Amino acid sequence: MKNMITLKEKFSQLKKQNKKAFIAYIPFGFPTIKFTKGIILTLQKAGVDIIELGIPFSDPIADGPIIQEATSIALSRGANTTKLFALLRSLKKDIKIPIVFMTYYNPVFKFGVDKFFNNMNKAGASGILTVDLPIDESKEYLKSARKSNIKTIFFVTPVTPKLRAKAITKASGGFIYYISVTGTTGMRNISYASIAKHLKEIKKMSKLPVCIGFGIHSRKQVKEVSRISDGAIIGSAIVKFIKENHAKRNFLNKLEKYVKALKSKDRN
Repeated sequence: MKNMITLKEKFSQLKKQNKKAFIAYIPFGFPTIKFTKGIILTLQKAGVDIIELGIPFSDPIADGPIIQEATSIALSRGANTTKLFALLRSLKKDIKIPIVFMTYYNPVFKFGVDKFFNNMNKAGASGILTVDLPIDESKEYLKSARKSNIKTIFFVTPVTPKLRAKAITKASGGFIYYISVTGTTGMRNISYASIAKHLKEIKKMSKLPVCIGFGIHSRKQVKEVSRISDGAIIGSAIVKFIKENHAKRNFLNKLEKYVKALKSKDRN
């Protein structure tokens, strides 16, 4: 059976189908490591295009309260990088969509940068977002990631200066993550007109897809974001649903229906 496809292959596939990416974030190990396996496969079944898998960390400065609580629970139940790699290796034959890691630099550094990216490659993961690593300090990180064929995804925000945005897009691979609002993750209102204007500037700097995350929590927002970008990233709303429903009967069926409902019927 074919392993996970790459980010480039996925975005190429979506472009041919005239569709936009629907990207789902979940923290590894929440509510348990065992549950994560079923959640990943359910998200794929529900039609998620890319899964963003968060590595639990003790000081998640960019995460809002919903994800902070989830990662804290995951850590308390033994979630760590070694177990994450083991889980992904066990799923390689079953996953057909790209897996991207979202992490802070400490877990990568502690594991060993070269070793970390080598393990990502062996596990079939496609890319990585390291929240607190600025491009100014990323030379060795980039070199190591490229050696293992891992795409490095960086963030552009509504307040990123144009000159810096150019440097960020140059260092990026796979896609560019546009943060829709200033502050931490969570469910917010979004200014689409302002984002659309900024995205036009970014598109002039890079041919990479630009996907929007932070604040997205409804079907309507997914549809609006997909109109002006190459994809929508939704995390806190899914994590909240998992928290509130994982103990209920037929949870995975409920999760599949919920995620399908978040996706717009027309994401063109």
